[in-house]
Amino acid sequence: MTTADVRAAVAAPATHAPRAPRPAGPLSPRPRLRVVPPPRARVTRGPFALLAAGLLAAGLLGLLLLNTALGQGAFRVDALERRAAVLAEKEQALEQEVARQAAPGRLARRASALGMVPSENPAFIRAADGAVLGVPEPGKPAPEPVETRPVPATGGARADGSADNSAVTAR
Repeated sequence: MTTADVRAAVAAPATHAPRAPRPAGPLSPRPRLRVVPPPRARVTRGPFALLAAGLLAAGLLGLLLLNTALGQGAFRVDALERRAAVLAEKEQALEQEVARQAAPGRLARRASALGMVPSENPAFIRAADGAVLGVPEPGKPAPEPVETRPVPATGGARADGSADNSAVTAR
């Protein structure tokens, strides 16, 4: 190269860089280079963390409310079971009272206290058709018991402590 050629090369800008000589032999082709875009703005993890914490807090609050509601329900069930036990005892006492009042001897005493008398020949009414079975006869009252007073002994004392001399006869 002459000086003139060097001056011409310096004066004219080169559009391409001179290529390096290629080595001989089969080589893998070099990848094509391209311009990489500038890095994107980094996404912050704050909103995701807030969302996850909010969902966790909402879930825990929901479980707390559910547990509280179940606890209240358990107390209500306990109170209702106690009330049912008290009512069952009361029912049993009332059934015993009804059985005591329905005893045949008790019914007979109450009927006689009301002036009822037993019938010797009762009649029955069939509920299906209303037919009267048997010949009814009215009951006959029992005879009134005769009160007997004991006769006081002669020469005895009266109930008030005074002597009874009316039965003593003169001789």
